[in-house]
Amino acid sequence: MNLSEVIPREQVYVVEDQFADKTAALKHLFDLCVAGTPLEEHRQGIWHTLLEREQSMSTGIGLGVAIPHCSSEHVSDVHGLIAVLKHELDFDSVDESPVRIVVLLLMPKKRFERHIKVLATIARVFNDEDTRARVLAASDPDAVFEIVTAGVAEAGSSSQG
Repeated sequence: MNLSEVIPREQVYVVEDQFADKTAALKHLFDLCVAGTPLEEHRQGIWHTLLEREQSMSTGIGLGVAIPHCSSEHVSDVHGLIAVLKHELDFDSVDESPVRIVVLLLMPKKRFERHIKVLATIARVFNDEDTRARVLAASDPDAVFEIVTAGVAEAGSSSQG
């Protein structure tokens, strides 16, 4: 998987804002993700799908990482972003740890295999303690993008070997 096909460099953020709760954070990140894209036309429907998905089961996967995601008929290809939060956020994570790394993914409803592959790759990348530490220490989006891109390449080569 080529990360820039799923999450372009322009969709990587280091976020200084402090959010009241995970819904406020999700709304802010969702707005960043759809701004200037064809998804803006269907933003309300996609937003409600994302919110319903999060309310059905938290996407806080543990270790300070959340991967909020949804699939929608209004999405033709994967759109995503990576946000490194400067302030911890309660995300109802499975391990109850606060989140500082959020990977938001909006995916097409009819491409389930790609959906699973993208989720698995992102989870594998952020399961690596060194990658998480380097991402959290990065001071700018370019550095975050390079670290995650290298992690995706490594995850891809290790999953094929």
